[in-house]
Formats: sequence, structure tokens, C-alpha cells
Amino acid sequence: MALYTLYPDLDNFAFIGFDEKQMTGLCSDDPHDRFDFHNIPKSFKKIITKTLNINFSGDCDGLTGTDIPDIQVFHGKLFLSKEAYKAIGNLIKKDGEFFPVDYENGKGYIFNPLSIAEDVNGLNESLSIKNEWDDVENIAFHEDKVKKFAMFRTAFDTYTSLFCNEVVKSVIKKNNLKGLIITPELGAEFGMAQNQKASPH
Repeated sequence: MALYTLYPDLDNFAFIGFDEKQMTGLCSDDPHDRFDFHNIPKSFKKIITKTLNINFSGDCDGLTGTDIPDIQVFHGKLFLSKEAYKAIGNLIKKDGEFFPVDYENGKGYIFNPLSIAEDVNGLNESLSIKNEWDDVENIAFHEDKVKKFAMFRTAFDTYTSLFCNEVVKSVIKKNNLKGLIITPELGAEFGMAQNQKASPH
């Protein structure tokens, strides 16, 4: 079973933005409690009780693209357009929770993944490597232990990256959902753009 890491394609697409007033009203001023910043997997079902207002303004001084994505990873979470939700929503629903959003192109969703590799002893500790500065150089999993997950995260990289299985990757490709870079090199974000195996969608 092949596994893949999902990254945002920021060369071509704008990065997600949130309504600051709405976020502080629902969560707090503390970034550690905020849904839009918070990496550590926890349920927000009792906190977020209304549709979230998001945007893809693309006005980041040229640091990102300007197109609006169909699907995008941010802080270990996943934005989904209506089309993306229709394509993969049923595949990943057991691995987390969905929140409805309004944005420039209408209605969509944000997926908050709650499946963690360590919960099933799925992290291959002998092959997961950090350098002397504690930066991740490689992540590996025991595939037989994480096979029940369609999408999951790991504490090894502080829950920042989002991983999926072959089925999810194939459906994203089949439906031509744009906004991601998908690579089989797990956890290798730095230098990923130069990796010819990384494929934008």
C-alpha cells in the first residue's frame, strides 16, 4: 500500500485566510487555541457551531499564486471545495470531522484530521529521522498498521503534514482536483519541489 504526503501548491494557488473576528469569537486570542493555527489534533465540534468565513485573497506580495484551489492543506487540515468534498468526503470521513465554509466560489468544507499514526503504533521509529536541529529529514510508517486510515497525521512532525493512501491520491487525480502537490517521499518537504516524483494536482 503506497502512502503519500500532501502539500499546498503555493506557486500557483493562494493560501487560505480566515475571518479574524470570527475566529477569536469562536476560539480565543491565543493562537494555541485557534482552529486556523492549531496543529495538535483535537475535536472542534463543540467550539465551531457555525459556518466559517474563509477567503483566498492571494495578496501575499507575490509569495503565493492567485488561483483559488479545489483542495488545499494548511496546518495539518484540509480545505475542500464542493467538488473535492463530493469526490473524497466519504473516503476520509472516518478519519476526522468536517466544518462547512463560505468562500469566494461558494460553499465548501474544512476537514480536521484526527487519525494519528502513533495511536496504532504506526510510526516506524527506526526509519523516521530528524537532523541535529530537530528538523524532519524522513518519515516512515508501518503500512500494515496505518492501512485502516485513508488520511492521517503524526506527532513526529508535530502534526503538520497530512498523509493519505493510494485510493485518496487516485481519486484526487481522477477528479482533476487542483491545489496540492502529492509526493511519495514522506515528510520530505524541503527540496520537494525539485523532486521529479512530486506531482501537482
